Amino acid sequence: MNEILMGQELGSQLVPLLGLPTHTLWFELRCAAGEFVTVKCEYAPNIEESFDTVLAEYVLVPRETALADDSITGGRHFDDWMRGRTNAAHAEYMERIACLPN
Repeated sequence: MNEILMGQELGSQLVPLLGLPTHTLWFELRCAAGEFVTVKCEYAPNIEESFDTVLAEYVLVPRETALADDSITGGRHFDDWMRGRTNAAHAEYMERIACLPN
């Protein structure tokens, strides 16, 4: 491969394939033996779509309280709760990529 590819050229092709947001500014793709593939990305949200999010009211909750609070975990042990969240996120991801062309 003697051709030099710039990040913008390759990135613009990979962004839709990875299912990243449309307005992605940059991303890092990490593949390591025996580990999950991880993607970090920074994107500029579409202001019309996220205006309500910007103006929403938020409540800051201390981490110790959040992890110990039964209302968050539904009374389950944290590891079971986190495993359920991870499995649900993985199932959603698999469903999303199943629709992509091969």
